[in-house]
Amino acid sequence: MSDGIYRYDTITMRLVTSQDVSAVQDILDHATYFNNTVVKYDPVGMAERCLKMEPPTVEGSRVFKRFFIIEDSSLGTGPLATLDLFVGFPNYQVASVAMFVIHEKYQRKGLGKRLLTEAIPGFLCEYHPAVQWLSVSLTENNVPGLRCLVKCKYERTNRWEKLDIKGRPVIALNYRKKFK
Repeated sequence: MSDGIYRYDTITMRLVTSQDVSAVQDILDHATYFNNTVVKYDPVGMAERCLKMEPPTVEGSRVFKRFFIIEDSSLGTGPLATLDLFVGFPNYQVASVAMFVIHEKYQRKGLGKRLLTEAIPGFLCEYHPAVQWLSVSLTENNVPGLRCLVKCKYERTNRWEKLDIKGRPVIALNYRKKFK
């Protein structure tokens, strides 16, 4: 991945650069359910904030931030989704999805399932072989996301956290899947 690109079948995951911010923002702007129901705010500037966000610090583990823009030639041309992934968080055996948003035009076409069960685990096996688990936290009101994780056979953990999103309390549930 020296060129910042990972390919799996028809899926291309490319590291986001400053030139991609407008394309990522377009994906975020065209995720109505995510904006209106899950986070309940306008995503203005979210792409830029994600690009600049530093990975969390974990003692005894090196954390890598992998912010991807995703294309799938079987569904169309151009960027279809974005993924913010922290590898080595909360420990060296885990990769955690911080944000995963699919453009509404391409939702419910199997892209989420293929990414969560094939492409992301394939990327992790190839570039981060110590990682064995993929962890996804999502808000309790993200019904499509919850359905996708259950369909992909992710297990709910007893880990959860109370978040404050713009003054609104929200519960984030954690799901995970072992892929090795």
